[in-house]
Amino acid sequence: MSEVVMTQQGAVRGEQHDDIRVWKGIPFAAPPVGERRFWPPAPPAAWTGERDATRYGAVATQSRDPRMAMMSGVTEKVASGEDCLVLNVFAPLASDPGHGAWPVMVWLHGGAFVFGSGSTPLYHGLGFAEQGIVVVTINYRLGIPGLLYLGDLAPGRDEGNYLLLDQIAALRWVQDNIAAFGGDPRAVTVAGESAGAISIAHLLAMPAARGLFARAILESGAGSLSPPDRAGATALAREVLAELGVTVDQLDTVPIDQIYAAQEKLSARIGLSAFAPYVDGVTVPGNPTALVQGGSAAGVPLLLGTNRDEWTLFEVFFGEVTVEPFKRILGHRLGDRLAPMLAAYRAAHPHKPELRAWVDMIGDAVFRLPVIRLAEAQVAHAPVFLYRFDWRSPAFGGRLGAAHALELPFVWNRLDLPASQILLGDSLLHGQALATLIHHTWAAFIKTGDPNGAGLPAWPRYDAERRATMLLDRECQVVDDPAGDVRAMWPTW
Repeated sequence: MSEVVMTQQGAVRGEQHDDIRVWKGIPFAAPPVGERRFWPPAPPAAWTGERDATRYGAVATQSRDPRMAMMSGVTEKVASGEDCLVLNVFAPLASDPGHGAWPVMVWLHGGAFVFGSGSTPLYHGLGFAEQGIVVVTINYRLGIPGLLYLGDLAPGRDEGNYLLLDQIAALRWVQDNIAAFGGDPRAVTVAGESAGAISIAHLLAMPAARGLFARAILESGAGSLSPPDRAGATALAREVLAELGVTVDQLDTVPIDQIYAAQEKLSARIGLSAFAPYVDGVTVPGNPTALVQGGSAAGVPLLLGTNRDEWTLFEVFFGEVTVEPFKRILGHRLGDRLAPMLAAYRAAHPHKPELRAWVDMIGDAVFRLPVIRLAEAQVAHAPVFLYRFDWRSPAFGGRLGAAHALELPFVWNRLDLPASQILLGDSLLHGQALATLIHHTWAAFIKTGDPNGAGLPAWPRYDAERRATMLLDRECQVVDDPAGDVRAMWPTW
């Protein structure tokens, strides 16, 4: 059954599936190609007639690393390319006259800012739509096309962080159009994991994003304790130009495959964290956490947290190459603190090699500490609810533990997917009860700004004194300041 909705740009024709309505591949901005390649997104063009919205649009050109393929969304029927600024809408059936508009979740995918998409099967919005939520998943520019900073290299290029501006363009589209799909533009929750959550931490601090969402969910990401600055972004841009052998004026004509070949070389040399949002003083005016502490996101409730064993995912899939660069960075930053901190982390796993202590310490530095700092920054301005996902996977001989991204199949209630089974091993039946609880709890927060009432124990607000944290495991419980001894050893930076 077809479903036709009129947007501000024109009519889109979707389909009805499994008691929900679905529209795919709707443009929310003009294609960022040719002369528009390294500029902020422009408004989408209008069209006449009905636009076919029954197939996913292209996902952003991205890393070809096969270890990342399961999160890319690229399939035989979904291509990749630069013309990728599209979104997908999953909506409940038309509401009855007495119901009113549905709350909205806008999902920002993860992928280290170099891979991923909104059309990954995991992010199909069926489950949330069945609970009365309109789901919007988006694609945004990645890697060099999404993050190259040219403000100090060419006149008129002051705006950087194009991928954040892409996300803001999608949120503006939602404000302008989501009511036509049954959604409430006043009840938008922006949610994301890893790179998506780091993006949200920046959106909370960006003047251009203010008022575009009412609530936020951040899973395993809140940015760096010391985010890249304008000088660092300019230095990386110079490296990109040197690798390509071109000037700024010639960037528009470089084949996209050459740009991504250069990106792969730079990533191999610099590491997984080569490409990330930066403080350019314009789009992101300052350190995001400091701006949030100053009230930039006042009135926006947060649900956020991390997984207990974040960095094991990268250590298992990528090996020590993901550990050595951080050893050098932490050694330089921590100085005399390093030895006692490493000893404290080793004490948690006394019978395992020192590598395990480094893996835990890096996971805290990259994920846990930034999330806690953001929670601390927002508690004076809105309700904050902190979690830690502790469910251990038996996959890979138990080496993953509660690894990075492991919570995603639980949040979306999709333990049945092949990619989920790779990460979760043979304990799918044991995980279903927890998946149901987490899925319904996230839905409750999207609807009300409060995660309570969906089956978990009473979940207090987070504050810097008690530090109440919901531990999500086979038995869920609230614990005050879990692993507080090592948390307290970290400098504030």
